[in-house]
Amino acid sequence: MDFKRFVSIHKFWMISILVGSIIAINHFVDGVLLVNYDINGIPGNAYISWIGGSFFYSQSHWFYFTLPLLGSVAVGLDYGILKRRKYFDQYKIRMTKEHYIATLGIKVFLLGFSAIVIPLTLNFVLTMMERPLLYPDPLVAIGPQSDELGTTLYYLHPMIYTSIYICFDGIFAGAIALITVELCAIIENCYMATIVPFAISYILYTVGGLFVDSCFTLDRLLMPVYGAKSVIEYVAAVVFIVFSIVTWMGLGLKEEL
Repeated sequence: MDFKRFVSIHKFWMISILVGSIIAINHFVDGVLLVNYDINGIPGNAYISWIGGSFFYSQSHWFYFTLPLLGSVAVGLDYGILKRRKYFDQYKIRMTKEHYIATLGIKVFLLGFSAIVIPLTLNFVLTMMERPLLYPDPLVAIGPQSDELGTTLYYLHPMIYTSIYICFDGIFAGAIALITVELCAIIENCYMATIVPFAISYILYTVGGLFVDSCFTLDRLLMPVYGAKSVIEYVAAVVFIVFSIVTWMGLGLKEEL
């Protein structure tokens, strides 16, 4: 597939990556490149200075707040447009239904995954180029607190913790991408279907704002600096991911994806 055709098919995926990368680069310039210390006056290192390492920066808030939107836009609008143009019909006649559903599902998942992982990785790599990889210090109260899961891993092996969290965010975005396309298959208006995951996320965010320590908001679960305080939160995330895959296969075999 030549580049011109790839761009024409995946326009909104590229827009999602562009928007996420702009937020990531803006954070790097504003919070890393132009300052030698973090917001608390502590000499910065890569683990507490990157976009997922501190909730004090506005860019961190906006990236994780819009993560569901970036993941859904990356596939929803492109899929809706291509479906109206009957783009997928040529593949349906060349493959068995099971093969087609599996292949399309993997593609959709990877598009959502990469729309989040690329900007996060870009920001972390840029931060590593400017800040040293010193181990974070639990005494400065930046990073997961003692009552959050993964605290020991973060302070002993921060690179492993950070890598796992970047992949976790990408997997969650991939699940959102699958759900978005499923909604596009059910709801005729692809624009409305694409906005549904973000609308649900915003409702949870609003409800979570009513409580001092809420597990409703996705940014609390997806931002490494927060971490989860209960294994139930991660179980719920895994259930959502598994649900997206199971419903994809079930809907794909019954409906026209």
